[in-house]
Amino acid sequence: MQKSSLSIGVICASFVAGGVARAQDSVTLAPIVVEGEEIPVKLDKKAEVGSYVGLTSFETPATIDVVTQEEMQDQGLRNLVEVYNSVPGVRASAHYGEPGTTTMRGFQGATGYLIDGVRAFDSLLSSRNFDSYSFERVEVLKGPASVINGTGALAGAINLVTRKPRPGKATQDALLSYGSFNSVRAGAGFNQPLGDKTAVNASLVYGQSDGYVDDTDSDTLGFTSGILSELTGRLTVSAAFDYYRDNYETAYFGTPLISTAIARNPSSIVSAANGLVIDKSMRKRNYSVNDGVMESDTYWLRTNIDYKLTETWSLNNELSFFTADRFWANSEDYTFSAATGLLNRETTLISHDHEFWSDRVMAKYDGTIGGMHNRFSTGVEYVNTDFGSNRRFGETSAVNPFNPVRGSFPVDIAANFATRQDFDSDLETIAVFGENALNFTPQWLGLAGLRYESIELKRQIDNLNTSVTNNFGRDYDSVSWRVGTVYDATKNTALFAQYNRGTVPVTTLLLSNTARAVFDLSFGQSVEAGIKSYFLNDRAVATVSVYHVEQDDILTRDPANPSLTIQGGSQRSRGVEFDVSVDVTQHWKVGANASVQRAKFTDLRDAAGVSQKGNRPSNVPDHTFNADTSYTLEEIPLTLGAGVRHAGNFYTDTANTIKVDGHTLLDASISYPAGKGALTLRGRNLTDEFYADWSAYNSGQVFLGTPRTFDLTYSVKF
Repeated sequence: MQKSSLSIGVICASFVAGGVARAQDSVTLAPIVVEGEEIPVKLDKKAEVGSYVGLTSFETPATIDVVTQEEMQDQGLRNLVEVYNSVPGVRASAHYGEPGTTTMRGFQGATGYLIDGVRAFDSLLSSRNFDSYSFERVEVLKGPASVINGTGALAGAINLVTRKPRPGKATQDALLSYGSFNSVRAGAGFNQPLGDKTAVNASLVYGQSDGYVDDTDSDTLGFTSGILSELTGRLTVSAAFDYYRDNYETAYFGTPLISTAIARNPSSIVSAANGLVIDKSMRKRNYSVNDGVMESDTYWLRTNIDYKLTETWSLNNELSFFTADRFWANSEDYTFSAATGLLNRETTLISHDHEFWSDRVMAKYDGTIGGMHNRFSTGVEYVNTDFGSNRRFGETSAVNPFNPVRGSFPVDIAANFATRQDFDSDLETIAVFGENALNFTPQWLGLAGLRYESIELKRQIDNLNTSVTNNFGRDYDSVSWRVGTVYDATKNTALFAQYNRGTVPVTTLLLSNTARAVFDLSFGQSVEAGIKSYFLNDRAVATVSVYHVEQDDILTRDPANPSLTIQGGSQRSRGVEFDVSVDVTQHWKVGANASVQRAKFTDLRDAAGVSQKGNRPSNVPDHTFNADTSYTLEEIPLTLGAGVRHAGNFYTDTANTIKVDGHTLLDASISYPAGKGALTLRGRNLTDEFYADWSAYNSGQVFLGTPRTFDLTYSVKF
């Protein structure tokens, strides 16, 4: 079902009307007859990210948002950042150093990251902004997800589901797009049955763009493939291989704030206590070195064996191997100097040799106990991660904000880099888990899950400037659990509630140093309740939830000695989210989602000992809203679409001294059927709003959003 837009008033009225109509026999709604194929209800689909026992989204006592490939194409969501930003309460970074990093439910960088249910440890390092064409759907589980997805998934988890081979029907699809800034996107995919019980599939997508900032050419490539075979009536095997590449030449790392006194076209979108502003005339300026590099190659191989022992018991084994090489050498941080009127620049060289393999063995039961439907799973997971990294940090020449002479990246010698270190990290994780879903009655389900993880970290840091090698390690133990319940108030409406407890490292484990390694895992807990419903003869689906999430033992400063970092800080987030989509008629689709959250530090001190209590974490907007609608004029035929994307204000620092205004973007499209496909003209940010949507490494540096663009796309299915 397509996500689209509707005013909040109409949405709420429709939702309430649907519930009242079921609760009171005296209320009768006029029937609306819709011709055509039956509309699938997304709540009835199984979501891999939500449980190990095969629960549908309707049965899961948590909020699960699913964005399908059809929705991605209908809404023009070209990459994962755009997909994430379409989900209620999620904001994603286009930061090229940390692409795809999200804030979710008030927490930044605390989201689990998976492909086809296989997780990668330290999502901050493994997430990328892949082309959305490679994926069948994207599943987003909200709230602490450590029971299913392991340590680090405090805010939630994102599962990228690649295109799957499906026996039964051969299909092909393709798209070709050209747009502003010489942007090209081309993709093709197929599914081919080989007999009745075997199928293969593959997809390939390529993209390139000149970028809207000077000298920021980029190109990306994504390839997915898979095979599935039901060898016997009990044994099914599958395998998948993916390859992703991205290459950004002198990538854009944000625009720095400068003094009002020298600004040529000052903007008010950023308010800073020190009086600095964003200058519109710097919108297209690139301040990195001329020969900057940022590139990444990712390979991911997965196999799955599923064997049905009996009618109720099955065994599953999933083996995965991941390897990625990443390299960037740029000037990424720019700070305005009032004394010189120039931008002081820092240099960064980082390489990643990232590799892990994992094996997960599960036993599953789906049957009855005492006449009650019971689903149970238990298993063991092993993950071994090897991570090598070269890291250089230094300074290069300052530049004029309006006419930068960018220069070249410096030679790798001690004179040019104050920090020159080579890292090698080994992380071994063993997890034991179990989950049980029991239907006390056909309408009432209870869920409980428990996960224990043993994590062993070994680190070696070679300091090239001092010729000192430092070896250290640390063992961590993590216990996560959740309990929840779902009650079907009616056939199509479920009430749910859950309590979760999860863990998250206080720093990226694979990059930790001796000072950070001494700290324990921090822990978080969450309470959530809500309602899920589909109504209007299954033409509408809605989810509403409220939540409270806390994280304790985050890093803070000792009040008696602020130079000393300790554990003991805490932060909290409370909010409400809703998501609704409605097929009003056969030709008119509408929908909207929104979130309102109140995130703040409840105990935190800075390096000067000043309390940050009550301040909002950086890059966390106080509210978001997305809306889309499409209407097909069958007689012409044309499909008209429109969308609104809104995010509230956020801060770039924990002291909340630099505030970035919220923004509202308007998109529109017109589509015309051509052959077996459709030709779509889409305009984005039609008002050409000048806005910032993320802060960089430096709190005085923000990422400016893309100006008005257009693209023409032809998509076809066979």
